[in-house]
Amino acid sequence: MASAAPAVNSGGNSTASSTEDAVRQATLKHLLAKIQGGDASPQEINTLKHLYPEIAKTIDDPSRTEVSVKEAVITEDGKIVSPVTGKPLSAAEIAEIEPPADAKPSDPSEEVETPEETEVDPEGAAASASGTSSLRAAVSGGKWKMTHITHTHRSLLGDTIFKYHTYARFNYKGGKVRAWGKRYDRFTNEADVVDVEKDRYENRKSKVPASSATSMMKRKVKLCAVGTISCYATLYPWAKVQVFGTGRTKIAGSGA
Repeated sequence: MASAAPAVNSGGNSTASSTEDAVRQATLKHLLAKIQGGDASPQEINTLKHLYPEIAKTIDDPSRTEVSVKEAVITEDGKIVSPVTGKPLSAAEIAEIEPPADAKPSDPSEEVETPEETEVDPEGAAASASGTSSLRAAVSGGKWKMTHITHTHRSLLGDTIFKYHTYARFNYKGGKVRAWGKRYDRFTNEADVVDVEKDRYENRKSKVPASSATSMMKRKVKLCAVGTISCYATLYPWAKVQVFGTGRTKIAGSGA
């Protein structure tokens, strides 16, 4: 935000400066309210970028949200391979898929189980995988798949505000999703204005075994402490992965 005009001896100029600052504050609050409400015009957004570039760096722009997905499959002989090429993954590639130590595991007491799904994979026949896995779960045989989804939230000026990561594992065989493995989420690359609520806003997974199943996590994030404005925006980033008995996955998520 631009600095106030230098102090001068003239009382009239000082009053004018105070009035100007008050107008700028009112304008800023108005623009932020319009943007958070989703009804700001392109002209109003450009006004914010021009008059308050430092603040525009921290205003979430859902149209700029980027999504990336990394996945791996555990074969019946225990190898971790690419689901696309079938080739073994390197230790570095596996590390990008597995949740790190600071990822927050799903708490069974907070999970909401949704009804069994009946949708089948429209893109392929059921897989007939068999074998074992070193991953801990209450099933044996079948294949395991690991999924890491990253939503990168960017500002009106393209700066990274935060990255929201979600991780899920599932077991599949014979056209059925047979079990969920561990599920996690975490934040990285947070700007100074980011305040993540400790508890998850939503944490759902559908009942298995089933022909398909869905895992969904959602968080509450406040953007706070810009100038004299305390918290100026509240976001609800979420990520969803639908998994099929063939091993295929379908990703969804929200920028805010």
